[in-house]
Amino acid sequence: MRKSVLALVLVLLSSALYAAKSVPNGPLPAPDEYTVLAGKVWIGTIDAHTIGVVVNDGGGAYRHLFRLWTEASVKTFQVTSQSASIEFRGDELVIMAADQDFFYALVTASGAAHAPRQPAGFTGARYVGYGLNHEIRPVVGQKGGSGRHIGALDSCDDDGSCLFNLDYGAGGGGMGCSAGGSGSTSCSISNGYGSCSVSCSTGYACCKAATSSNNASCSCN
Repeated sequence: MRKSVLALVLVLLSSALYAAKSVPNGPLPAPDEYTVLAGKVWIGTIDAHTIGVVVNDGGGAYRHLFRLWTEASVKTFQVTSQSASIEFRGDELVIMAADQDFFYALVTASGAAHAPRQPAGFTGARYVGYGLNHEIRPVVGQKGGSGRHIGALDSCDDDGSCLFNLDYGAGGGGMGCSAGGSGSTSCSISNGYGSCSVSCSTGYACCKAATSSNNASCSCN
């Protein structure tokens, strides 16, 4: 009987600890800071004027999403790597994958001058846009499966594809900007549900806070 009670207590404690890990606890990492990541990456066009990047940072607690908006139309493409190196500096994003020999640079006008060039022997491209954002979403464990699965606010699946939140007018914390606004070239916002930042060379930066039912939204308006 005592063994049964002890086993029940251990199960309840494990469940409580698991639940605690599944709930956001405090603000996520700042999305506008210099960031170096390594892990599985997906890069591709979302539409004719948007390039998206999804990074699984070595199976960690967060999933990183990046978007570059371009004035010029972009030809459809999609590439993946199981082991890529990613460097983000606010106005530039550089992805290099030694396993696939590809190199991509996504930059705004302000970041174009100092972004590195494609190394010899690598394929890829360099894209210049008017806005580059970085969004961080928590990866939440779910019972009944192996490994880590994506929480309700993260619409990416385990294969690396992602349904990006394109409706920025309705996303985040409502109609107004939680940070940024008219005259701002950049903004960032973070809480326990998600965080994002954006750098804009045209228009103005607008960041809307994540809620329990909406992802954070940072865009150039």
